[in-house]
Amino acid sequence: MSRRLPPLNALKAFEAAARHESFTKAAGELHVSHAAVSRHIRDLEDWLGVDLFRRMSRGVQLTDVGARYSARLTTALDEVHAATAEIAVSGPAAGSLFVSLEVAFAVRWLVPRLGLFQKLYPDIDLELNPTNDLVDFRNSEAELAIRYGTGDWPDVEVIHLIELKAFPVCSPALLKGRGKAGVEVLNEHRLIHEETRKWWAMWLREAGIDGVDSERGPLLQDMHLSVEAAAAGQGFALADNLLVKDDLASGRLVKPFDIETPGGAYYIVRPKGLSESPSAKAFREWLQAQIGREEEKTAKT
Repeated sequence: MSRRLPPLNALKAFEAAARHESFTKAAGELHVSHAAVSRHIRDLEDWLGVDLFRRMSRGVQLTDVGARYSARLTTALDEVHAATAEIAVSGPAAGSLFVSLEVAFAVRWLVPRLGLFQKLYPDIDLELNPTNDLVDFRNSEAELAIRYGTGDWPDVEVIHLIELKAFPVCSPALLKGRGKAGVEVLNEHRLIHEETRKWWAMWLREAGIDGVDSERGPLLQDMHLSVEAAAAGQGFALADNLLVKDDLASGRLVKPFDIETPGGAYYIVRPKGLSESPSAKAFREWLQAQIGREEEKTAKT
């Protein structure tokens, strides 16, 4: 006999919200955002064709049909919990995990390594949202974010991930036949800008390099784009030791000279005051360990 069942995440969200008569408390219990609980319940109501809650200015209240449904659903989920507890040896991380992260970090570092994570945690289904906008955890399904900056964002918990070094990169074709170049090579080709033209000016100043026009060259909106333009032989882009690690190792990109400057840092960002779900904890710890291993390996070479 085939069973006609609504989505499990929607059932869990509704059952928790019904017990608490609060979307906010249900979100805290399930380690998701208020918006995610609201969306799951709205999806369930659409699936069933009935209203389960009355939305009021100061909260929510179960409808009569919602109260009847929640009573039976709580009993059913309690039975599932009891049956699972009888045979489970441990409670491994599982389920979906929504992560907000910058585009360049997603494309240039994380995606090529996702297979390593999935081998360790095959029951965690990652949902990646590549965006350079800061995430509002109150109105997002994201449990974690990965952000570049100074780490001083308000009302979030910030965990330092890696300190960066900034330096120019280019296609090896631009240096063909000349070996290691001097800084004067920057005047021979275009500078490729990322988001704003101020980054090249700041880097040249911090590196103590004079006589280079920092204003010339195309302006692109993301480091991934500027680095790809550099790899295509269109000029020099500013990059960092994390996001071009693989390109430098393969020879697709080269550093024209050895000058580096402090390049900021990447951070793991999570909602302040909320407990960490098992899947979020597993991903955070894997991320920290993977980057730590790669940095240790780099230091030894």
